[in-house]
Amino acid sequence: MYDWIKLALRVSMRDLLALWLLGVVALCLGPQAFAAAPAGLAIGNQATATYSDGAAVTRTVTSNTVLTTVQQVAGVGLAANNTKTVSIGGQVAYPHTLTNTGNGPDGFALSSSGSGTFAFASVLFFADANGDGVPDNAVPITGTGTLAMGQAFKFVAVGVVPATAVAGNTNALAVTATSAFAPAVSATATDATTVTGQAVVGVTQSLDVTQGPSPASGRTITFTYTNTGNTTASNVTLSEVLPSGMAYVAGSGRWSGAGATVLTDADASDNQGGIVYDFAGSPTNRVTAVIASVAPGATGTVSFKVDIAPNLPAGAHPATAATVRYGYHDGAAALATVAANTVQYTVQAGAGVTLAGATVAAVPQGGVVVFTDLLTNTGNTTDSFDLATLASSFPAGTTFQFFQPGGLVPMLDSNGNQTPDTGPLAPGATYAVVVRATLPPGATGGPYAVQVQATSRTDASVQATATNTLTGVSSSGVDLTNNTAGALAPGYGPGVEALAAVSLPAAPGSTVRFTLVATNGSTVADTYQLQASTDAGFATQVLPAGWSVVFKRADGSVVDNTGVVASGASSTVYADVTVPAGAAAGTTQLYFRALSPTTGSADRLHDAVVVGLQRGLGLTPNHTGQAVAGGTMVYAHMLTNTGTAAEGDGAGSSVALAVANSAPGFTAVIYWDRNNDGVLDPSDPVVTDLSQLTGGSNGASTAAGLDVGESARLFVKVTAPAGAAVGAANTTTLTATTTGLLGGVAAPPPVAATASTAVIASNVLLVKQQALDANCDGTPEGSYTMAPIVSGAQPGMCLCYEVTATNAGPVAVTDLVLSDAVPAYTVYSATLAASATAGSVTAPADGAMGMVQASVASLAPGLSVTLRFGVRIVP
Repeated sequence: MYDWIKLALRVSMRDLLALWLLGVVALCLGPQAFAAAPAGLAIGNQATATYSDGAAVTRTVTSNTVLTTVQQVAGVGLAANNTKTVSIGGQVAYPHTLTNTGNGPDGFALSSSGSGTFAFASVLFFADANGDGVPDNAVPITGTGTLAMGQAFKFVAVGVVPATAVAGNTNALAVTATSAFAPAVSATATDATTVTGQAVVGVTQSLDVTQGPSPASGRTITFTYTNTGNTTASNVTLSEVLPSGMAYVAGSGRWSGAGATVLTDADASDNQGGIVYDFAGSPTNRVTAVIASVAPGATGTVSFKVDIAPNLPAGAHPATAATVRYGYHDGAAALATVAANTVQYTVQAGAGVTLAGATVAAVPQGGVVVFTDLLTNTGNTTDSFDLATLASSFPAGTTFQFFQPGGLVPMLDSNGNQTPDTGPLAPGATYAVVVRATLPPGATGGPYAVQVQATSRTDASVQATATNTLTGVSSSGVDLTNNTAGALAPGYGPGVEALAAVSLPAAPGSTVRFTLVATNGSTVADTYQLQASTDAGFATQVLPAGWSVVFKRADGSVVDNTGVVASGASSTVYADVTVPAGAAAGTTQLYFRALSPTTGSADRLHDAVVVGLQRGLGLTPNHTGQAVAGGTMVYAHMLTNTGTAAEGDGAGSSVALAVANSAPGFTAVIYWDRNNDGVLDPSDPVVTDLSQLTGGSNGASTAAGLDVGESARLFVKVTAPAGAAVGAANTTTLTATTTGLLGGVAAPPPVAATASTAVIASNVLLVKQQALDANCDGTPEGSYTMAPIVSGAQPGMCLCYEVTATNAGPVAVTDLVLSDAVPAYTVYSATLAASATAGSVTAPADGAMGMVQASVASLAPGLSVTLRFGVRIVP
């Protein structure tokens, strides 16, 4: 039996088309970045089909999710080749920059070999963290240590010329960096050295601050020159063309030979006491200094300032990398100019995000509410953003799902933290997040609101929150809640609550933030004072020693009240709670109060801070599916241990599993995917407790319970009653309830996931499979499977996807559209061009991202249509 996941969404074809067009526009405003696929990444993909059933109702069904784990490959870049002259018995230093171009952490060994008419007496390597071409210290190194993906390491190779060398001797020094992860992978740069008896001028450059924001003002570039030769050098020329991200500061030139005297910029012929200094603007943007003579043993500096341009992307890139070239007359001949070291200004990454919610008018009972939230990456680096619903006032039984732009393909987890996300999003890009809320039959009233939060993967403290509202009637009364307003908000209703509405984990010495929402249910505007206490009755507001609470607005300003809140409106304030460094493990009850000084109306909110061991489970996703009367649906949920201790082993912690159905006649059973292949097999056992998760294979749990970070796939098989009428609906709730103390820390609250099943006359089943195409020739190496690909997939390789839709109902379906999106960290590969066994096909351009679709006018009962296409993992 296949593991399929189906979704019934009651929206019109016109609405679907409008959503798809909006998604196209949003992606055109800012496309996803083609980021390289890091090692260990699980690339997930899920397909969707829309169709019209025998009653002309538009339906949507989603497939199972297929996962591919990216394997590590090594890569290294080494720059640059250098050319220098050196005196007999002297030393020469060659600057190099090594970059880990692989897709995972790696270390690199450094070695050298020389050839030519002389051999160095010794060659040693030294770290050069600031990139000024000079060793940081006298401690030699033999390797880089572990470097993260994309990380650069600067060092210098220092060679000592023997006293036996004679003028004219040469040496070609090959400097090699070798990967520790894959010793066959290496890179080599060559440093050319010529021995001379004449002048030998060495030049290095430095930058006073090597990293910071964009823009930045007054950064100083310094050229340092030294004559280590035997004769005077003349016409020592230093020249640098500034990159696009650096702008010269007029009047900033200085020369050590002239002290603090300002060097004139605009005249290329004025001799200023032994130096001719000039800056030529557009189009060359060049700084040039010609020093008349440098005696043996003499040294000096030339410096100037630059401004760093605004709005530069994060990281080290050509826009902020400057390389000086130099040449001189050594007393016998004019030497050709050569490059010295490159100084690099690294723009610090800054995360930023905005999220705009939406308001939708009332919809029919049992309908689907579609919110389109526009998310914009306002940071300066490619980032992905996790999406979550914080709280909801929608009726019990409402299910929420996130979809990609256009609303046709579910949003998946692309960064491996069990939370749906946008995938890599370039700076400035806008992404249309589609939030679908499926209401239970018979739901009435309102208003209903759901709060959506976007969290930066680069910096988890950077978040944006948007509220999506279904128009309705405001609730009355004064209320203080967590996270959002409304009937389902934590702490809703008169306080004080017997149990904490929200419990946040905290380490000793840290600060945690509670979001407080004060809602004015009176008929006039009012202001509420904000107070905190560890006493539920607020007999005292003195907190225990070392504890503190500071109320802040979103802009960071400190406040002690909500400000004016209009009738029926809400005000959001943050309570930053600081835990003392010596706090013992345990739970501290904390109470907040909103008090009107005018009317005396007040509400109290009970929250808690849990210090020490953190416990938690995550259960995702929610589903919406379809079944014929007497038929079944299998829903796949992932239960993940998100805490810092093992859960459910039956010793210190027990986790019970249970299902409940909202409609009579429906039944549900929980199975564990013991072999972790994504398919409900006859050998997959029925489970009611996590202690039963033993003896698994293929990456599934082998010991009872879930270790830290471990996940288990649970199938919930729902059976509709044989006599169910078309249109009947049921919500199945899977709940995982934890009991038992661990380290004195109480069990986390129960977690739940829902699956809404509608009884229909027609039934389309959708199955997604994949196969690895290592050489990208369009032919997979093995058979298609729903099981995860956990080995062999490397950047640059291809994946073949197969989506099969089967009409398992008694009547024909029409206007069938299979939709699948090219997942994050991959691009479409025309080597396996999109094709279908019936209908027409559309696909993005080769090497691009986008939607792959197959359209079929009609599909008779019992028939299937299959869509195939390929993607390439971004190297």
